[in-house]
Amino acid sequence: MFEPRLVAITSPSSSYCEEYRSLRTHVLHKSQKQKLQAIVVASVGPAEGKSVTALNLSWLLAQTDGVKCLLIDSDLRMPSLTDYLGIETESGLSEVLAGQSTLKESVVKLEPAGLHLLPGGEPRSDVAELISGPKFKEILREAREMFDYVIIDAPPLGIFTDATVLINQSDGALLVVRANRTRYSNVDRVMESLPRERMLGVILNQSEDVLDESHYNYGYYKKRLD
Repeated sequence: MFEPRLVAITSPSSSYCEEYRSLRTHVLHKSQKQKLQAIVVASVGPAEGKSVTALNLSWLLAQTDGVKCLLIDSDLRMPSLTDYLGIETESGLSEVLAGQSTLKESVVKLEPAGLHLLPGGEPRSDVAELISGPKFKEILREAREMFDYVIIDAPPLGIFTDATVLINQSDGALLVVRANRTRYSNVDRVMESLPRERMLGVILNQSEDVLDESHYNYGYYKKRLD
């Protein structure tokens, strides 16, 4: 069973899903003006909604006519995307980085949207070293050749350096913050350490407890992107 917050799958006619369509529209619009193929979705801390945001955005991009989209779970200490989707896989990014599998062998195609997923695979702790190395750059280069968009679900910025490394290798990044949870001082601290030219904006996730009480505000994101 799918995670209820994956509204692009579970509630495509809802107002919540419409917010994600708005996000997709702005990404597509921005892509017409500049190179925007590899996009990192990150957060300051855990449980702020980055993985849900990455999944919904990727699912809707994959539904766009003529668009091939790959979603990568790079949060290798605690990979979660297969759990959200309720699926099991034999290999993922961890195995590709270790040379135990290839990108093509590990990518899973999800129907009916046609979204392609590279799961995290086996959890591991040496993530920063692997992400910083030549193997990940090779994987990302290959992914760029195969797909129109590559969305990367990154580890929390406030805890690990992995996401910063990923952002420096990407074309753009979205920062997800959760209202009444994320401290704005932490957001400012994180933003100061990031390459501003790659930051597409901030997504305010006001609640992720229950779907009926959830609301995703992209106002600041839109302002930055236009």
